[in-house]
Amino acid sequence: MKRLLTACAAGTLLLTCMPGVAEAAAATVVIEDVTPNRGETVGIGMPIIVWFKAPVRNKKAVEGLLRVKSAKSTVGAWLWTSRRGRQVAIFRAKKAWPARQQVTFTAKLPGRTTKVTFRIGNAHVIRASAKTHKLVATSNGRVVRRWGVSMGKGGDVWADGIDHQVTTSGVHLVMEKLRQVRMTPPGLTKQDPGWYDEIVPWANRLTDSGEYLHQAMEQLSCLGRKNCSHGCVRSPGKDAKWFTRWAYRGDPVVITGTKRRLKWNNGWSYYQVPFATWVRGGALKRPVTT
Repeated sequence: MKRLLTACAAGTLLLTCMPGVAEAAAATVVIEDVTPNRGETVGIGMPIIVWFKAPVRNKKAVEGLLRVKSAKSTVGAWLWTSRRGRQVAIFRAKKAWPARQQVTFTAKLPGRTTKVTFRIGNAHVIRASAKTHKLVATSNGRVVRRWGVSMGKGGDVWADGIDHQVTTSGVHLVMEKLRQVRMTPPGLTKQDPGWYDEIVPWANRLTDSGEYLHQAMEQLSCLGRKNCSHGCVRSPGKDAKWFTRWAYRGDPVVITGTKRRLKWNNGWSYYQVPFATWVRGGALKRPVTT
């Protein structure tokens, strides 16, 4: 019995060796918010992001109380990190969620149960190439629309050695859909060359660093021909409007053909991480079958 208590205190057998230990360790944990929203229909790449009000001291105990249940069995895993200065636990599917099903997240923490039910919509996948300057949108494996685009022209290398006007290649997820958004260049002031200040319609955020799929406001002749944007995926107005209305948050947008790689923590770019590595980022370091 003494050895068993020692193992529990060390956290090695926290969830299994003593009934009630996990609940006690999680007693002061408060969930502030959960992404996605209750009742929202989302894309097949949608992560579940659990935002905590304060740092979690015993992640193993808390992770053991986080439950994900889906109508169609799916393998996924949790990873702990921070976003916007707050601690979060993020669940992602190994590959993608099967389309057209219901998913429920439940956290039964002492004194409070948090429950969010949402729906996975049709399997939207968007592919865009900086070399062919084409974008193809598919739904459930069928092409539904294609159009010419323009991506980052390059030419803005910062002290970090990165050209921030080159669009990032990788698996992005649609994070936000906006009727319009104000855009200014990061790191520049009104006195600097290259400054701009525009209200851009039909804008769909792809990264935290400011990459969007949006309506082109200038240099329309570039669309489908060459790259001349500041790093975003510029589209004709009718296509950007259609996309904003058609897409779900969490839809994968796969961009190829550039020399700048998308970082895994730039937005919801979690599919940039191999699944085995993702699993190791969890407190319990194990995959979950929903």
